[in-house]
Amino acid sequence: MSVIVIGHRNPDTDSICSAIAYAYLKRQVTNEAYIAGRCGNVKPETKFVLDHFQVEEPTYFEDVKARVTDMIGQESPFAVLANAPIRDVGVLAAKENTKSLPVVDQDYHLVGMITLGDIAERYLNLEEFKDFDKMGITLGALVHTMGGCFISPTDEERPLKGKAVIGGMNPNSMVKHIEPGDFVVIGDREEAQLAAIKAGAGCLIITGGFSVTEKVKSEALTAGVPILSVPHDTYSAARLLGMCAPVNTIMHQDDIIAFQEDDYVDDVRKVMLDTRYRSYPVINKQKRLVGVVSRYHLLTMQRKQVILVDHNEKSQAVMGLEQAQILEVIDHHRMGDVQTGEPIFFRGEPVGCTSTIIASMYDEQDVEIPQDIAGIMLAAILSDTVLFKSPTCTKRDKVIAEKLAQIAGVDIMEFGKAMFAAGSSLEGRSPEEIIFQDFKEFHLGDKKLGICQVETMDMEGAQKLKANLLDSMESIRSDKKLDMVLLMLTDIINEGTLLLTAGKDVEIVDKAFKVTVKDQEAYLPGVLSRKKQVVPPLSAFLGA
Repeated sequence: MSVIVIGHRNPDTDSICSAIAYAYLKRQVTNEAYIAGRCGNVKPETKFVLDHFQVEEPTYFEDVKARVTDMIGQESPFAVLANAPIRDVGVLAAKENTKSLPVVDQDYHLVGMITLGDIAERYLNLEEFKDFDKMGITLGALVHTMGGCFISPTDEERPLKGKAVIGGMNPNSMVKHIEPGDFVVIGDREEAQLAAIKAGAGCLIITGGFSVTEKVKSEALTAGVPILSVPHDTYSAARLLGMCAPVNTIMHQDDIIAFQEDDYVDDVRKVMLDTRYRSYPVINKQKRLVGVVSRYHLLTMQRKQVILVDHNEKSQAVMGLEQAQILEVIDHHRMGDVQTGEPIFFRGEPVGCTSTIIASMYDEQDVEIPQDIAGIMLAAILSDTVLFKSPTCTKRDKVIAEKLAQIAGVDIMEFGKAMFAAGSSLEGRSPEEIIFQDFKEFHLGDKKLGICQVETMDMEGAQKLKANLLDSMESIRSDKKLDMVLLMLTDIINEGTLLLTAGKDVEIVDKAFKVTVKDQEAYLPGVLSRKKQVVPPLSAFLGA
């Protein structure tokens, strides 16, 4: 199972690029499987970066909740073919230590279920052995199940007819029980064999591994009676007859409870408790069998393993995090509320960007930084520090950015301006797209706030969208049951932020930033960082 390296919801450039860069570093250091993940859409700025350095987007994860695929792991599914003899079920059930098996066709599509109880019921029903027409047994199934070989040329597709007769009595008495088409289980007795052929037997099964005389062969060939020699005694051979029937004659086809491979384990657990079967087949969207699960799998299931980058708060994390195993956290924000059941590696540093920390870890682990990875980490630093203008920017961010720029072969300012230009245009974007470009929820004191930030060079366009933005912010506030939603429209050239507000608690903004909110907006000169210039004043005012 691969470890998922993933950033926060509504990921920004640092969240995406840090996940890619750290997953690469972990693969180089451990030689194990680490994949970069995302739990939101890639924004225009980030897409520009990934396209520029020809790096693939991380894998999208809607959540990290436990699914059926986590229960079956890498196990190969076991099943029995619908046209296989019933005896194959017993052999496979003993091998897999199970009492029920899925039944599949030649393309591994699920077609039924069969249990050892079904076989026992068949075996105890003696009436079945009086009419083999209904059992669908062929001569080929006989030799497959019993072993041995045909003594005379035989069409193995030929079905068995009539009933079974054990030829253990006097020949004169035996022939009274034989009707045309019946097959006779008989030992090494020439007289009885000839009598059975003469009485119209449809097949002779010679037990004990014996052959027959030339006279018997000749009579059988003339009458068209196949002769099968099997290595079992008469009693054992008779027992195996019922096991020669194909599985599809007794399998269950109705009311089969099967799970999809992407079903949530929580839902599966409820079904298991309500139905209490021993095992359940798992199928994919094409209805092909991919595994079998039981209550044992619930106990031994391995949780998804994740590494969090660029955040450590539950409200910002991928859905279902409580069901996953957190292995590490690499972050540059405040301490959040993510909790673990065991000690983990946690690295949080007061720098401007998570990628700054990760770039340092490459040096510490003596791993060479590839050109494309250097490029995306540089982009993350430029994005988070707003071209080094943000108060969160440190000397270390600048030093590492210079190093990464040399490896990536780009001019910092030229590339940075192109990146921001690609990501800052608001033209053609819906209010929801703009708001959720970088949306985070914060619990500060007894208030729940949503704070989103958009760096833009298009403040004129932002003003034209103001009414629609405010309407959408209010809808989002109501839907998410937030006290306020704040939208930071940050002008990276003039170094200031136009703050739009939705919610009735505007005095929070007035007092926290010592401004006056008018027409649901306030201008914050010099404010570029949500983390360092917006969240701390709000937190201090609200007593968080």
